[in-house]
Amino acid sequence: MATLAQGYTKVQINTGSVGSPTWVDIPGVFNVAGGGLSPNRIDSTDFDTAAGQKEDLSGPRDQNPWTAEMHYQQGDTYQELLFTNEAANTSTGFRIKFGTSSPKGVVIYGVPSLTLASPVEGKVTYSLSVEPLAAQTRGAAT
Repeated sequence: MATLAQGYTKVQINTGSVGSPTWVDIPGVFNVAGGGLSPNRIDSTDFDTAAGQKEDLSGPRDQNPWTAEMHYQQGDTYQELLFTNEAANTSTGFRIKFGTSSPKGVVIYGVPSLTLASPVEGKVTYSLSVEPLAAQTRGAAT
């Protein structure tokens, strides 16, 4: 059975410290995607490899970025914190929270990057992108 995302998913920002986070919803978010790890392959194909084939070695894995889309709400404290941290190149904690009873969450830390979209006959939105600085964690979102 599928799960309806509306009311189930929240994108949050840490307004506390790394060791003692305070998670607050970022208002206006209507889409979130990303995460996971890249394949751990390093091409090791050489002249001894059979024609038409490739050989790989296991290697380090990069964290894939997280992205979110949000309606711009001018003057909102938590959206403005995103712009402030982007300008100051400040690592920021984010949590993608799933569920209302016994919620789970994915926690990442990285510097936010924001991109504007403002069509003539539409709403002002920003795309938020976060490249994780370390491995994301997944667990209970209390």
